[in-house]
Amino acid sequence: MEKHINGTLESAKFKSRREDFYEYRGFLENQEISISDFLEHFTAYVGHMSLNRVLTLYELYKMTKDVAGHIAEIGVYKGAGTILFAKLVRIFESESLTQIHGFDWFQGTGKGGENDSELVPEGGYQSDYNFLMDLISKQKLEHIIRIHNFDVTKELSQFFEQYKHLQFKMVFMDAGMYEVMQACIPLFWERLTPGGIMVFDQFNHELGPGETLSVRELLPNAKVKTIPNSWMPNAYIIKE
Repeated sequence: MEKHINGTLESAKFKSRREDFYEYRGFLENQEISISDFLEHFTAYVGHMSLNRVLTLYELYKMTKDVAGHIAEIGVYKGAGTILFAKLVRIFESESLTQIHGFDWFQGTGKGGENDSELVPEGGYQSDYNFLMDLISKQKLEHIIRIHNFDVTKELSQFFEQYKHLQFKMVFMDAGMYEVMQACIPLFWERLTPGGIMVFDQFNHELGPGETLSVRELLPNAKVKTIPNSWMPNAYIIKE
């Protein structure tokens, strides 16, 4: 299923690059490149915008390295962000208690409301929970990653009632839907350690208007900072 439909504002800014990217991707698909090559030399193949996302998440992680708490990602999808954070913790916090908590219901984008974009179809960004768990297990990251497979709009409060102690130093909002943001921002903000950051993947973006509207409504006095060299994620708030 198509993950989104191209819009006319922010989603169209890099439209001129797509033809070259699709041509390059087609070139790679016709090559006999081994999995070993991709794993060991991925920077030779990955597009610069995808690499930019990895570097941005690394820089955001570094901002919180000395802040107490765990890391959360709301909207795990195929695990790229959650597993990246786990590997950073393995490298830089090998003896700490820091864990990565990923929240997703693995049914794709839910039915949007009036505060969501029609450019993202229902069911987009659906992924395989069992494959993700196998991926985590094969890389021996189970002790760092905790995946929570439920609907955050209905079950997040109950989750925090069960785990009252949980505190976070970084919360990555990677879902974009208004109802999800309305449920998550207040509960995670309350548990975000001062000095920690809340990161937004699609702030001020036509694909995820619910993200921006929720920040405007729930954190009206927050100083939202941009990430000038990154297309997504593109904003964050430091809790003071």
